[in-house]
Amino acid sequence: NTDQPDVGTVRTDNVPVQVTTIRLTKENYLRWSAAVTMGIASRRRIAYVNGRKVEHAMDSMAWDTWFLEDNQVKTWIVNSVSSVIQPLVLRKKTARDMWIILEQMYGQKKRKVRVYQLMKDVYAL
Repeated sequence: NTDQPDVGTVRTDNVPVQVTTIRLTKENYLRWSAAVTMGIASRRRIAYVNGRKVEHAMDSMAWDTWFLEDNQVKTWIVNSVSSVIQPLVLRKKTARDMWIILEQMYGQKKRKVRVYQLMKDVYAL
């Protein structure tokens, strides 16, 4: 039947452009990353941000699918960060690259603040 899509065809109709209503700011990385991770995982694309799904060779048949799906994830990430943060990620090559830079820029700060607060609390005992 010619009305049926090819098995390898990836449907792009009705793909949402956002996975959470929470926008990343300088203060809410942990909350944002939890929400975005759930949203991306629920759409079966978490491997694009955790590094398990890597780019295929451009001459590979799988590259088109990888490129489409990676760009879906990139769109979700861009649409979930504040306009001030968007320039940091817009030119990144892959969704994984975007995720890494956001984690480095905003995740590390939160950890350092938390470690400092814990040490301060311990010394106050």
